[in-house]
Amino acid sequence: MSTLNNQQPLTFDFFIERSKSFGPILLKHIKTHAITWVLLVSLYGVIHANYRLAINQTPSLPYTLFLICLDDTVETGGLIAFRWHNGEPYPDGYTFTKRLLAGPGDIVTKKGRDFIIGDRTLIGKEIGLSLKKLFPNDELHEGKNTIQLNKYFVAGDHEYSLDSRYNLLGLVDKKDVIGRAYPIF
Repeated sequence: MSTLNNQQPLTFDFFIERSKSFGPILLKHIKTHAITWVLLVSLYGVIHANYRLAINQTPSLPYTLFLICLDDTVETGGLIAFRWHNGEPYPDGYTFTKRLLAGPGDIVTKKGRDFIIGDRTLIGKEIGLSLKKLFPNDELHEGKNTIQLNKYFVAGDHEYSLDSRYNLLGLVDKKDVIGRAYPIF
């Protein structure tokens, strides 16, 4: 059994006895620094209502940490944060960050497993890094496709990014968009 200053064994009763002296000290601290605590809690509330942090756990983008501005307008070419709702291999509500390549009204051309957006060609892989078969996005037909209202075509910068090229993710619904993402590092 451990002891405190080799004087008395540390028992539950002794712990409760020593804890009683902590109450007045804590109360004095709260009274002295009440304004500071109110300001800190208020600041946290404002920040949490408008921003989130996200960590990239894959090589899909060259960044590790993102600041997400909630409900901020997303723009083609920028980074978008959205919630995953497609089941395995990620839990429901998991935050994804990808590059927004095409929004409503934009043209995406599908050629087999590959997709062309503007001057950018995304090569569709048959087997992913997990060694599982990847199926091409079946929301888009062969040839030119106009992205419908409230849908987004997203992609990562890495050739093996899980993105809108594949049926597992497909097009992202506007209702799943969290906001615009800004890389921190």
